[in-house]
Amino acid sequence: MTQILTVSATTAGYAMDQLKPQRVTRNTVLEENMRALVDKAAQGDDYRIRAFVNVVQPPALALYFLTMKPQNQATLQETLDAYLSTEA
Repeated sequence: MTQILTVSATTAGYAMDQLKPQRVTRNTVLEENMRALVDKAAQGDDYRIRAFVNVVQPPALALYFLTMKPQNQATLQETLDAYLSTEA
């Protein structure tokens, strides 16, 4: 006895998607490499790597500062008052 099954092209496509290798985005690779570099700078004594890490911030931190809500800005007089009050 033979049983014949039919499967739609859409269902076959969904089934085949699980067999394809997953692509890693460039940003993920960049963040992983940057984290490794930050760890290397923290453990090592190479001043060049530390300087590079200070200049090139990790992408997640830079993204945080780019997407954070705007803060209220102080007026010039408020800034001067705050500055002068810390000197005393």
